[in-house]
Amino acid sequence: MGTEETDNALERVLAHIDSTITRKPAVWSKWPGGWSDQIGTALVDAVYSARATYSTKHGRGVLPLLQAWQASAGDSTSSLVALIKEIEAEGPHPWAVRFGNEQHSPSRSADAPGGPWKSATVLEAAINLRALSIDGAADITDENAAAAKAALRSVQGIGFATTNYFLILLGRPGVKPDRMIHRFLKNATGQSWTNAQANDLVVAAAAQIGARGVAPHELDHAIWRFESRKAAEA
Repeated sequence: MGTEETDNALERVLAHIDSTITRKPAVWSKWPGGWSDQIGTALVDAVYSARATYSTKHGRGVLPLLQAWQASAGDSTSSLVALIKEIEAEGPHPWAVRFGNEQHSPSRSADAPGGPWKSATVLEAAINLRALSIDGAADITDENAAAAKAALRSVQGIGFATTNYFLILLGRPGVKPDRMIHRFLKNATGQSWTNAQANDLVVAAAAQIGARGVAPHELDHAIWRFESRKAAEA
């Protein structure tokens, strides 16, 4: 994207923000927070929330399953070593059954390690991160964040958005350019964007909100809630 195209797109995104969620963060749906000290929870959350309902007013979705798992998971919430042992002890599919969600990961084939289930994706991702000597949340640093992203992106079923969301849940800045973000940006600009371009547009827009800007994940969440409500009302 050239500088002029970027500037024009940013202007259109900001105008769309003005006409929808407004540039007033105080009225936005508040970012619920992540799992800054729970790397296992963040990984399970990021993988299972991909193309899935996160929560409903009737107590369904990924979040209630995640909370039920947390209650008995022990060290698996904060240690990848423990999480790997937990899933390997049962096997990815039995673990998925116990977790309460047998969904397949997007773009994960049946012959992928452990099978197509999201639980197998979690296991493979945890093993890849362990190969970088990452066990707890504090082990992901500015120095190895890029390597951690590459390790996650190499797993079938994990893409740009899931990788970014995992790091956001751990407290690192970023944007999760899922279908809701892409929909908002297309409505704003009249065109589609790559994940990287969508990320950059939201980051740039966040910097223009308020006197000092807002965190990209806060704008991301406000956009996601807006588009989710529209979809539910359609």
